[in-house]
Amino acid sequence: MAVQAPERINILLVDDQPAKLLSYEVILSELDENLIKANSAREALEHLLKTEVAVILLDVSMPELDGFELARMIRDHPRYQKTAIIFVSAIQITEIDSLRGYEAGAVDYVPVPVVPEVLRAKVRIFSELYRKTRELERLNADLERRVAERTAALEASAARLRDSEHRRNLAMAAGRMGAWEWDIVLDRYVWDEGQFRIFGVDPAEFEPTAANVDSLIHPEDRESIRTVALEAAVSGRYRDREFRVRRPDGNLRWCMASAAATLDEAGRPVRLSGVTHDITERKLAQQALQQLNEQLEQRIEQRTRERETALAQLFEAQKVDTIGHLTGGVAHDFNNLLMAVLGSLELLKKRLPPDDARSHRLLGNAVQGAERGAALTQRLLAFARRQELKPETVNVWKLMCGMEDLLARAVGPGITIEKHLPSGLPSVRVDANQLELAILNLAVNARDAMPLGGSLSIVGSEQRIPAGDTLGPRGLSPGSYIRLDVVDTGIGMDEATLARATEPFFTTKGPGKGTGLGLSMVQGLAVQSGGAMTATSEPGRGTTIALWLPQAECEDLPAEPGEAASEDADAAIRPELTVLVVDDDLLVSAGTAAMLEDLGHRVVEASSGTQALEALRSGAPRIDVVITDHAMPGMTGLELARRIQETFPRMPIILASGYAEAQELADYGAVPRLAKPFRQSELAAVIYATRTGGAGLASEAPPPVVAAGCEG
Repeated sequence: MAVQAPERINILLVDDQPAKLLSYEVILSELDENLIKANSAREALEHLLKTEVAVILLDVSMPELDGFELARMIRDHPRYQKTAIIFVSAIQITEIDSLRGYEAGAVDYVPVPVVPEVLRAKVRIFSELYRKTRELERLNADLERRVAERTAALEASAARLRDSEHRRNLAMAAGRMGAWEWDIVLDRYVWDEGQFRIFGVDPAEFEPTAANVDSLIHPEDRESIRTVALEAAVSGRYRDREFRVRRPDGNLRWCMASAAATLDEAGRPVRLSGVTHDITERKLAQQALQQLNEQLEQRIEQRTRERETALAQLFEAQKVDTIGHLTGGVAHDFNNLLMAVLGSLELLKKRLPPDDARSHRLLGNAVQGAERGAALTQRLLAFARRQELKPETVNVWKLMCGMEDLLARAVGPGITIEKHLPSGLPSVRVDANQLELAILNLAVNARDAMPLGGSLSIVGSEQRIPAGDTLGPRGLSPGSYIRLDVVDTGIGMDEATLARATEPFFTTKGPGKGTGLGLSMVQGLAVQSGGAMTATSEPGRGTTIALWLPQAECEDLPAEPGEAASEDADAAIRPELTVLVVDDDLLVSAGTAAMLEDLGHRVVEASSGTQALEALRSGAPRIDVVITDHAMPGMTGLELARRIQETFPRMPIILASGYAEAQELADYGAVPRLAKPFRQSELAAVIYATRTGGAGLASEAPPPVVAAGCEG
């Protein structure tokens, strides 16, 4: 069955310059949406009154009405109070202008000259958000319709039950009534046959005296019956009363007695006459109706909770998916910028005088800031489970021993750290750097939960999950695992907080003290590594975070790199090589070329895959290594690598990218990865690998692709 393509939405482009409108149309044509152009505010308002618009791209400076005034007018219309408005400005936007724009209703700014990829990414995000919102509204309407139909059906059922009860009461009035008289002067009862039938006694054996009648009335109802009878006798007015009859066979019946007094000539009551109705069936029907109403209310409450839960899950899924797409799209450009910054700072550091402490300190601050930016991108990718992990065999005991000083500095002197890790604990298969970062995140969370001090325990144990087991974490496959428990004695969490602890951006810390991505990142690492994460906590009793990581099949750990390896690498890369650098970003290309030239290599630059192939075919100069970006227009780095293999099967290739889908690169070959932004030493190590057998220089083997991605 063919998947129906999503309905195209309308995007309004407003600018008084036709050339800019044409450029926006060309840039956004890849989105395959309906693009509506307007040369003025008046024309834009005419389109908005006639057409449903999802996203508005609005120029700030226009004659007649500027962008801010037009945005306010658009927001005044009820239909477009929540429509995404993106301002485009060719002048420098100050903070005051930004605040003015956001007050007018803007959701984002795009500076001129426009970067096509950025504009497309932003418009695509708001377009998808519009579609998701419409879909959510449709689902809400459908759910409300179904609830209304169900409610109407239940109300109709209740009405039928009430009608049935009415007909049943009519039948009871014809056959379940008894007449009686009480001679007040003689204190004697006279019953008809129906009265004996209601009380369940034999007229031949039962004499209806006051004492005998009282013995059949429920003890809790006797006094009230006497009181009503006396009131009717004294007042001469009509009285009725419900009461219960306990028949000789033990059967309990509900009855309704109605009575009126007969007065003598002097106005004194001499007789009390009445009828008794057996209303047991009516009482049972009322109880059934009450029970049905209670069940109906419970089902409506349950359906409401299910609806709220479904909506909450849908919203969270949409939020996670949106953030994942946004992170993946921005990571490439953001890491390219960090690549240029870090590369330039590293080369600048080599050129500073050793005794210039202040410059070195400032340079170190700049490097630290850039590295924090890269770490933030990695956290977002980890939370969205889009990072590219580098699993390896990791000895947990050695890893924790190496982190002792780091953990002690992270938690401070007021917290005692205890380790309970058997030295013979089997190794795990995980990304070592990400595992260190996860444990450090958990330690920092524990520190914040113990403001007055406490203890932090890290406990390791072997766990075996057999097939069909239901006691382990949900979704965990059968197998052997290492469980790492990070236990603190802090303030703990209540059930509501614990339920939201792993939600993205949820944090109980104050403003500026947490991103809310820590536990999300830890959970993402565990799940991506084939394990799981569980959390238990009680207020005042601390918190336990358990990481379940799969055991490594092989205990042979990779040798630690030492000075000898470093010297071999230096020796291997000393010979001057000619490196072809392919990147459509001139800043990144220039930074990479500068690092290579500083290492003593010659550099040939190309801004596209086509230029790279031409440089290789020309043979002048002879290329030794190719370093290519992955995300490039026209021809991606992966496509370029395949084209090079067809003609130059022995050519070493390094595939670099600020962000790429991990699965796409993994399908190409299991090779070491280099994260971008990378340092000069990492670049040197990759080139070293291409010259020492790790590059696939064998005659029949395909050349390697060493991928640099920000996911790791």
